[in-house]
Amino acid sequence: MGLSKDLDKLNRAFEEKENLFSYMGLKITRIERGFCQMELPYSEKITRAGKVLHGGMIMSAIDYAGGITTMTVNDGIDQVTQEVKINFLAPMANGPFRVEGKTVKAGRTAVIIEIKFFDTEGKLGVMALGTWYIIRDRVIKKS
Repeated sequence: MGLSKDLDKLNRAFEEKENLFSYMGLKITRIERGFCQMELPYSEKITRAGKVLHGGMIMSAIDYAGGITTMTVNDGIDQVTQEVKINFLAPMANGPFRVEGKTVKAGRTAVIIEIKFFDTEGKLGVMALGTWYIIRDRVIKKS
């Protein structure tokens, strides 16, 4: 695994390099090969009408959890989200929230991740299944 197991160091790195991660207040709370757990605090700045979490913010948290989980098994240079299928099961308003990514299959060119999103009482609000494409010959960055 190329990621630091020092959660403070890892969270600082994401907060410094990932503006949306920082804006949302995401924190990595557990990481190991093939698994990532994150926490998302409740904040009205990421809600929609009715003061429930905005679906786009939930999707962003799911993308981060899936991407970071992929990083734990990625033996390439970089990765990109290829696709994510998401099911919103219940409105989420009772935070902080827990997001968990678990590797289903780590292949040479693609990694399949299952992501679950829970409220503070453990109620499952969102399930997703995503594919992250492993890049072996270049790093993705703005030219």
